[in-house]
Amino acid sequence: MDRALSVAALLDPTHQVVPFHGRQPELDALVAWRDSPVPQASVLVHAPAGAGKTRLLHRFGELWDDDVHGRLLVVDDADRRTWQEIFEQLQDTLRHGPARTRVLLAGRITGWWWSSTRQRIADFDHEVTDLELSPTQEDRAESFSLACEHFAKHLNVTAPDEPPPNIADETTLDLHMAALTAVHGDPCDVNRTQLVRQLLSRDTGPRTGRIAEDYLAVATPDTPDPDLLARAALRWPALRPRLDQLVADHPGIIRDMARDSVRITAEIGSQSTAEHLARQVFRDERFATDAVPSLLTRRLVDRAQDTLERAEMYGMLSARTMVCGLRDESVEASRQEVECYRELVRQDRENRPLLADALGDLGLRLMNAQRPGEALEVSEEAIELWREIAEDDQETIPQLASALEQISYRYQALHRDEAAMTALSRATMLYQELAKTHPALFRADYARVAAAMARRFHAEGERQHAADSMQLSIANWRVLAQEDPRFEPELARNLTVAGVMLIDLGRSQAAREALKEAVDLFRRLATVNPATFRPQLADALMRYGQSLGDDPDAPLVAQEAVMLWRQTDDRKGLGSALLTVARVADDVGAAEEAVAVYRELAAQDLVWNQVDLVLALAALTEQELHHDRHEQALAHTDECLDLCHRLPSQLLDFFGAKLAPGLQPVVRALSESEHHVRALRASEFALGVWRVLLPRTGPAAYLVALQQHACKLRAAERKEEARNTAHTAILLWHLIGADLDHEPGYADALTIYSRLCAETRFDVDKALQLAHRAVRIAREVGDEAKLEFALETVAEAEYTLSWS
Repeated sequence: MDRALSVAALLDPTHQVVPFHGRQPELDALVAWRDSPVPQASVLVHAPAGAGKTRLLHRFGELWDDDVHGRLLVVDDADRRTWQEIFEQLQDTLRHGPARTRVLLAGRITGWWWSSTRQRIADFDHEVTDLELSPTQEDRAESFSLACEHFAKHLNVTAPDEPPPNIADETTLDLHMAALTAVHGDPCDVNRTQLVRQLLSRDTGPRTGRIAEDYLAVATPDTPDPDLLARAALRWPALRPRLDQLVADHPGIIRDMARDSVRITAEIGSQSTAEHLARQVFRDERFATDAVPSLLTRRLVDRAQDTLERAEMYGMLSARTMVCGLRDESVEASRQEVECYRELVRQDRENRPLLADALGDLGLRLMNAQRPGEALEVSEEAIELWREIAEDDQETIPQLASALEQISYRYQALHRDEAAMTALSRATMLYQELAKTHPALFRADYARVAAAMARRFHAEGERQHAADSMQLSIANWRVLAQEDPRFEPELARNLTVAGVMLIDLGRSQAAREALKEAVDLFRRLATVNPATFRPQLADALMRYGQSLGDDPDAPLVAQEAVMLWRQTDDRKGLGSALLTVARVADDVGAAEEAVAVYRELAAQDLVWNQVDLVLALAALTEQELHHDRHEQALAHTDECLDLCHRLPSQLLDFFGAKLAPGLQPVVRALSESEHHVRALRASEFALGVWRVLLPRTGPAAYLVALQQHACKLRAAERKEEARNTAHTAILLWHLIGADLDHEPGYADALTIYSRLCAETRFDVDKALQLAHRAVRIAREVGDEAKLEFALETVAEAEYTLSWS
């Protein structure tokens, strides 16, 4: 070891001049955390500066075996990092498969930065805990003696034989500083300031880390480094007035301070400092998703002059905490806001609209905190209050309509479809009446909720009502655009949405007309304002190309969309357009480029782009199978499925409705190419995703996936398993309480099960009865394809019976 180490280097925990010792209870706790059965877990080890966190992390790392314990990510000084920095490191844990993962963070403080980080890390399916480290060693005498021995050995002097001094608020580092002082022959039974001065007087080496902070505290230079000053003030309260003075004299210095320094200043600074910070921080984009604005707002609430100002401050606090991931704190702030408005209502009933608005905001915060039951309760209270207000004042009917619309979405999130439809229908009728009376003010609202009604009808299988409601929405947007050209972009956007829905409703011609009109509008708008409307034109062209199907113009339209996305330099749009070209032009090269684009995007942000990469790989696999490139197709299938199994449940919940149906074409292509093992793996994964989404989407999509999985099992000659899966689907149809005699999906379920019973010669008499029922249902609903399938199954069952 270099004998010329400075004081800072001797005390630096990374040099390990004094070896790690003690901390057995903390090590035991970390070992138990390491060995816990949960696959993903994170822990924050927190303690004041100098308590020995870095030493503990290093020692724990020595006890880690990647082959035995999985992956370990260590984030030291976590409280000094932005969430984005931690987020990027967490993403790396998803890049190497679903192995066991542990994330060990260390920081000086907890507070709101940790609450925000903890709630966000939990989104990665991590069990998140924290471990508080005592500032000093349990056996102080042994620690002091060991430090004296090793410092003396390093300096080639005799180790002193004396007890450890008593230091107020002592940390492990303080004890080591006292030991080094004693080894130098100086008195160590002095206060912390004198210890630092004595050590620094013997050493002119570079001052780094904690020594730099302590030097600042005892040397008090005229122009201190503001970041160092803020961090030192955490440990040295005497520096806090100096920090306050620095901000007061030079408020602009805040713009140049590191985020963690600003966060510390926000917590420990005076009220005047907090106000200086607020004027700078609230306008600083660096803190848009950071906890600092929330910390400052919480402090400013205490300065509110009256109940109304306090309510407004709590509302601001609620919004800011929600943005930075402080979901529980956001709920609490919103509850405080509601209580303030309740007090104002008790003083004057004219304040009821303010209370109703606050209740609506509280419902939103509760939904964000994944507490839907409570959200519904306060939302219903808001509705009742708006109804009461509207009875007294007809001018508040728009607010009642808006509240009904919002609660319909919350009912929908809780899978209370009937309540959602009732609330949205009521909102639509109110907006319709308002649009008749005041068209200039409310026609746009009516057009918007009519489209929402179309989506609700579509989700419930009411295809005719969905189409009618969407056409009504478009008709109103057309009127708005004719009266005021500023509504033309909104008309074009809604035409695009309508076209996509009409494709799904089987209205191909209507879809093409709507999308063609959208393309024409966006062309004209993009000529005037290309920066704004060229991406929207590219998207509309892409949708239009999809709607054209086998039309010879489809590839040309899709290629134009690709060209426009290249011009906008939007990589995500380009990837999506390339996949459209791959599908409509059967172009494997476009699919390969799309995969390359999404690989690039996933390398930048894995969480938001991984699902798109999965779908691009699925599309490439499908194209490769069509072009008989089976070896490459199977390799890409394996990569696709590997990525699927790495997705955290939060992403499955968020992207699942896009992911599961996007995998069906490749499942079908694999099955048709007789790659049954991989087809079944992909089908099982998609089925699992639909199972996760059941509370949101209802049973219909899951049942369709279950029936398709039964067909894939049949194709793989696993007919007994296929028959049992098909039987499960029939049982689930009976449990959902629908009118089964008018359900085409139920007819499919009966037909699939009957076919499998006939093929396996299982209860064929019953199978024939079920097949006949499927025929009746298919005739009733007028579905020719399902009718033909059912009739073929009847014939097969009868043939099987004739040979029994």
